[in-house]
Amino acid sequence: MSNKRNLLTLLTLVLALALALPTLSPAVPAAAQGDETYNEAPMLAEKVAAGELPPVAERLPENPRVVEPLDSVGVYGGIWNRAWRGVNDFHAFGRITYDPVLRWPRDPSDPVQPGLAESWEFSEDGTALTLYFRKGLKWSDGEPFSVDDVIFWWEAIETDENITAAIHGEWLVGGEPMTLEKVDDSTITLHFAAPNGLAETVGLAFHGNEWPLGFERFGFYAPKHYLEQFHPAYSETGTYELFEEKAFDYNVDRPVMTAWKITEYEPGTTLMIAERNPYYFAVDTEGNQLPYIDYVYFHMVEDVAGVNLMGVAGDLDMQARAIDLAQYPVYQENAEANGYHMLMWPQAAASAATLFFNMSYAEDNYRNLFQDIRFRQAASVAIDRDAINEVAFLGQGVPRTETVVPDSPYYIPELESVYAQYDPEMATQLLDEIGLVKGDDGYYKFADGSDLLLYIETSATATGMEDTLDLISQYWNDIGLKNEYTIETRDVFWPKAGANEVMISTWSTDRGLVPMVDPIYQFPFDERSWMAPAYGVWYKTGGAEGLEPTDEFKQAMDLYDQYKGTTDPAAQVEIGKEIVRLSTENLWTLGTVGMVPNPVVVKNNFMNVEEHHTADWIIMTPGTMEPATFYFSDGGSE
Repeated sequence: MSNKRNLLTLLTLVLALALALPTLSPAVPAAAQGDETYNEAPMLAEKVAAGELPPVAERLPENPRVVEPLDSVGVYGGIWNRAWRGVNDFHAFGRITYDPVLRWPRDPSDPVQPGLAESWEFSEDGTALTLYFRKGLKWSDGEPFSVDDVIFWWEAIETDENITAAIHGEWLVGGEPMTLEKVDDSTITLHFAAPNGLAETVGLAFHGNEWPLGFERFGFYAPKHYLEQFHPAYSETGTYELFEEKAFDYNVDRPVMTAWKITEYEPGTTLMIAERNPYYFAVDTEGNQLPYIDYVYFHMVEDVAGVNLMGVAGDLDMQARAIDLAQYPVYQENAEANGYHMLMWPQAAASAATLFFNMSYAEDNYRNLFQDIRFRQAASVAIDRDAINEVAFLGQGVPRTETVVPDSPYYIPELESVYAQYDPEMATQLLDEIGLVKGDDGYYKFADGSDLLLYIETSATATGMEDTLDLISQYWNDIGLKNEYTIETRDVFWPKAGANEVMISTWSTDRGLVPMVDPIYQFPFDERSWMAPAYGVWYKTGGAEGLEPTDEFKQAMDLYDQYKGTTDPAAQVEIGKEIVRLSTENLWTLGTVGMVPNPVVVKNNFMNVEEHHTADWIIMTPGTMEPATFYFSDGGSE
């Protein structure tokens, strides 16, 4: 009798515990495809039952992308609340919907991974790249995806000068554009004039999303079945203005391949809503169609301060974008009461405030001075980076000069702090060696007696920039380098800097994980390479414009040509390291404090977010973290 009573008591306790737990949204079993059985979200199962959608097995490709969740398989449901600063803040959406043809890996030391394409291969000579897309891919409206969508992007967008001013560099080899060969509906071969070492990384993992990604005019595919009706080359009623409107990311009628699709938006809205894509092509390791979360709500705020007001109040479920390091102590004070915790992701920014001495500057005396490595060494060791870290970045950064970060395959440990020590005496000795003469006022002049005034310009307003420039200005004044700095609006500063008119530019050097994707901070690559923008223009135009570089810069340019000319990843890493070594040892950029962390606010019930992650916009942080696998441990219950 006692055994029966104990069993009854145990069953009662189990029932009570079950009733006390929150109701989660379990995966709903669905039809099988081949030997696989797939599951779907309850909100989609309801539509299948109502005849509004086909079964999940018919919505998935033959070989779905299988994503292993970071920590645990999730449960369905919930609304992911994020802050959004309006149309120009397009990466608030774009970074969580990172679905290119090929993908940057979750671990940056791994090679490029499959995406929409399940496999790919170069020809033996590297001049042809064949992409094998997953068979049965579908757009969010259920229409088939095929390589015709790639061909449409190339013919109607990338090579139409009314839409794209010039073909992107990764699709030009030796000045010749690639050609496309359709093999079948899911297979396409890209042909190049010579081996193309940028196709996988720049073209397909970085730029290989759905066109147009807001104002950034790259991409690799576009929904032909929808957009051709608006394009003047394909429709009698089409116009370029109408095409731009319909191709825009915020058009709720435009089909997508991403995990969520914007379904509610109109100009002036205070809330933009994205809903799960019922045809999303990825599943987790247990066959659950992703994403786990039903909706993403983007709450309109005016500025960064508005983002952080929401964050501190506990109104953001997970967000790194625009979370202010200066507000970190306030976040910590409110974390327990408002149900969140903070992460600190180091950024792939080698330096939060980097100095670019313009070595192609038009004035001979300054150009010659800046080209003397002893001057750059002196300017570097005159800076107390430890003090900058404490004052400007709450002691959270890393004093350094290196132009890549430790997680990068191009990282060389011994270069971490080349001429990064604080040594004003050495700085003075080096300046004297150059032949500069100190005047009665305590400031250096050129050897001919003419005044020397260093003029620093920037438009960066990120956390710590003004404090950093205040301190650098003080340190240089202390050793006799008279200087001034100004912070201008971006529309004033950028054109001047690119036109070779700025003496010393200041900016944050990101691209520290995969710098060879866009090596503007490594050597004069184009007009954005402010260590010598006129030399960068010379390289960009093949010598047709700009100024001919010095031999040391030509050496780096030759190396990058070798990098572009091989499809061997191991060879590319070795070449890339040589470029990094040249750039760092020669102080072509002057770093100060790098890897300043990006604070991240995460609600305590929001799961599968990486605690340790090196953030960078080129890898679309948090895109490589697989946002489709984020979930609420309680299913999003309030």
